[in-house]
Amino acid sequence: MSVSEGEAPATKASDPSRARNLLLGGLLLGVLLAALDSTVVGTSLPKVVADIGGFQHFAWVFSAYMLASTLVIPLAGKLSDLYGRRPVYLAGLIIFIAGSALCGMVSSMMGLILMRAVQGIGGGMLFPIAMATVADIYAPGERGRIQGTIGAVFGFASVVGPFMGGWIVDNVSVLGIASWRWIFYVNLPVGLAAIMMVSAYFPRIAKQRTPPMDLMGSAVMSLSLVSLLLVTIWGGDTYAWASPQIIGLAATSIVSVIAFVYIELRARDPLVPPVLFKEPIFTVSAIAVFLAGISMFGVISFMPTYMQGVVGISATYSGAALLPMTVAMVFSSFISGVLLNRFGYKSFALAGTAITIAGLLMLSRLGSAPSINLAVAEMAFLGVGLGLTMQTYIVAAQNAIERRLIGVGTSALTLLRSLGATIGVTVYGIVLNGQLRTQLPAHLGQPAVDQLLANPFIGNNVENIPSLLLQGPFLRSSPPFIVDGIKAAFSDALSVVFVMGAAIATVAFVVTLFLKSRPLKSKEEYLNGTSAKPADGAVALAPSVLTGDGPLDQVPADASVVAAKGPPAPGGGSPP
Repeated sequence: MSVSEGEAPATKASDPSRARNLLLGGLLLGVLLAALDSTVVGTSLPKVVADIGGFQHFAWVFSAYMLASTLVIPLAGKLSDLYGRRPVYLAGLIIFIAGSALCGMVSSMMGLILMRAVQGIGGGMLFPIAMATVADIYAPGERGRIQGTIGAVFGFASVVGPFMGGWIVDNVSVLGIASWRWIFYVNLPVGLAAIMMVSAYFPRIAKQRTPPMDLMGSAVMSLSLVSLLLVTIWGGDTYAWASPQIIGLAATSIVSVIAFVYIELRARDPLVPPVLFKEPIFTVSAIAVFLAGISMFGVISFMPTYMQGVVGISATYSGAALLPMTVAMVFSSFISGVLLNRFGYKSFALAGTAITIAGLLMLSRLGSAPSINLAVAEMAFLGVGLGLTMQTYIVAAQNAIERRLIGVGTSALTLLRSLGATIGVTVYGIVLNGQLRTQLPAHLGQPAVDQLLANPFIGNNVENIPSLLLQGPFLRSSPPFIVDGIKAAFSDALSVVFVMGAAIATVAFVVTLFLKSRPLKSKEEYLNGTSAKPADGAVALAPSVLTGDGPLDQVPADASVVAAKGPPAPGGGSPP
């Protein structure tokens, strides 16, 4: 393997290590941006609507981002396996920054929704590629702490997003530009810094012959995902669950999944290679990640509502109250990553799932008048469980599958976790609403419920009654027994959701018992093991990546590359 002409040789032995750290910094910045923008918009929507109107469509500001980012995850992983991580990750950053700039410039709600979809396309490309790149530049025994850091950044950004959005809207107004627009404009300098770091320390790769993209599989998977996500967005809100629209979308999603499996089994270069699921460790990890997404991330989405409505703290401070959970998640993720090689991934996966079960059961017993300190402490305990499991299954799967499948395998796991969280929120929402229809009359009596239904704010919908707890005028003018009754009904209904989450986490624990415990490969084993040899036409990993004296990405086995020692030398003849 030769270096392209014009490439300046490394002058310091530490250059590769420095380049790897700076590349990791660029990856973390990208993940931070993508995660923040999935939640940061929520607290700014009142001012957005006041400025550009379109209240009836505001929910799509979230949905457009979620749809686009979910759809692009499997495509990004496959493209990065075929053409390298660098161009795909840079494309994701550029698309995300362009979407952010355009979001800040729109003058209508429909324009904002469209530009949020552009943002989502870019954001969906960043997280799976970052995780796959870590697998490229670190041996399995080193990955835990790094992927734990990426996962912790993602979790941290997701939790503090609402708090940050509220702070920007309340405090940032520069050059006469509406404050809500700065939620998007602040992405620009951070994104440009990430582009500079990634473009400088990701190597360029030579073009190579690759099999044609699995376009049919991509189209059918996209149809299935769009149908499923629209069910979660429209079901029980825009359309009744038993409506022809929702039943039709659900049927389309199921049929598309069956068609996708049929296509992938026969595709020359499948989007999701069936061979992945011939590896038991990957299969068990995939099931566990999906269940974890349902039980953990689905339940967490209800915590801000509980903190505001039942505990009684403001929207801004409800975000701050989640910070201890985030800190616990970051700490346990880092510690488990450091110790992963010593104790093995299975022990941490089991411990994390067990702690999650206990944490959810503890939250189910908080009741309608909990101590803020107790609620925060129990959420922090749950954060420990999240941190122990966040990267563990991905490390286990990456340790087991062939190197040429790292990108698509990582993307598949990321997609399953995202789908699990989306399905979890939907299912828990159905259960919560069903419980409210029972609990509200039980705690308040039907006459009081009927009187509350006359409030125009809730639109004659029983499920909207707990939202009155967020209205200051209602709290000040209502008798204490009404407010306390709504709190008790909501907390009892949410308790059922927490118990469901614990039950699903228990299933994940049982599934994890079947996870084979395999020692993490050392650098030498990773480079020289049986999985190191790429299939014909596949992308191979340069051995110098892990030994610290070569490029940091996948390169064709016979290609000329530009070594990742820093920016290309002036006049260098590196390939595009």
